[in-house]
Amino acid sequence: MFNSFKKVFRREVSRIVHDKIILIGSVGIIGFCLIFFVSLFNEGLPQKMPVGVVDLDNSSLSRTYIRNMDATQQVRITSHYYSFTEARKAMQRGEIYGFVVLKEGFSADVISNRQPKITFYLNDAYLIAGSLILKDITYMSELTNGAVKQTALLARGMESSRIMGIIQPISVDTHLVGNPWANYGVYLLTVLLPGVMQVMIMMLTVYAIGSELKYRTSKEWLETADNSFFAALVGKLLPQTIIFIVLGIITDIVLFKILHFPVNSSFVWMICAMLLFVVVYQAIGIFIIGVTPVLRDGVTLTAFYGLLGFTFAGFTFPIEQLPYPFRIFSGIFPIRHYFEIYVQQALYGLPIEHSVSEFLTLAVFLFVPVIIFRRLNKAVMYQHYPVK
Repeated sequence: MFNSFKKVFRREVSRIVHDKIILIGSVGIIGFCLIFFVSLFNEGLPQKMPVGVVDLDNSSLSRTYIRNMDATQQVRITSHYYSFTEARKAMQRGEIYGFVVLKEGFSADVISNRQPKITFYLNDAYLIAGSLILKDITYMSELTNGAVKQTALLARGMESSRIMGIIQPISVDTHLVGNPWANYGVYLLTVLLPGVMQVMIMMLTVYAIGSELKYRTSKEWLETADNSFFAALVGKLLPQTIIFIVLGIITDIVLFKILHFPVNSSFVWMICAMLLFVVVYQAIGIFIIGVTPVLRDGVTLTAFYGLLGFTFAGFTFPIEQLPYPFRIFSGIFPIRHYFEIYVQQALYGLPIEHSVSEFLTLAVFLFVPVIIFRRLNKAVMYQHYPVK
């Protein structure tokens, strides 16, 4: 068995060296995605997004408000417009993400305590940009309102100790758990990169086995393993396993050690989760090509299953808010359980006992190929499936 395994392993290494698809699909794509996404989220949040202003009041107070808004983290005042129409057209052309309208009499209304209205328009087609700009504009408007009230109450002779109770009777003390910086990369990259990896692992597993069937070399592959299908399967997939495990460990090191994403438990558990993640998706790839031992059908089914995995991972929309049947359905995607391990171990730092069930659930997927083992063995031996 060991000699058979070694012969298949050498044969597969030679195929990988000469067939660039596996190297491009693993090292090339994962490496590109790692560099691209890390560069994209290097600041954590989008900073200083362009916003316009229509200042019809043109008073010292309105100019102060505009300067204060420009000093916020996400807003940069890039343009001043003379009318609403001009600003709207600029937003439709994509020059700005939104604009603020300060109506004529803004300063007089503030001084006379007549509740001036500040109107702002946002292009919410850009969800992240729109929500962040809305937060900063709203925050600055509330600060301006408080500052004006404070000045007016001080002018009336009220004690400063009583003023804050009137301006802000309830003080909100917010603490973000797990991601106090509100860094988008912390909860996007840690699932986006494994999400890309799960698709490529399944794709290349299906390709490695399906290409043997497509090009009628499966009998030669089996004979190299002395007709031991188990040795043939393990020897063929082990080089890919090594490649993806190395890529997975590099990804974890970049995210948790170099970028210092929060890992409030042991880093070892995230490495263990990544190792299990790789071999589980290889097992699913074997299952898919065993169900439909045709390369084109296997690749199609893999793409469909992988994209659904993004949806049901739970990092964009909480699974708990889905209807109950869909919550059960999410359990058939290993990336969902990997995401749970990440939340429990890296973000919350829970004892490992809380994640044992997720690790065991991932391990169950390793036995999925047993269902189609004989069917795939026959497909490799007899090659009686269409190749086109």
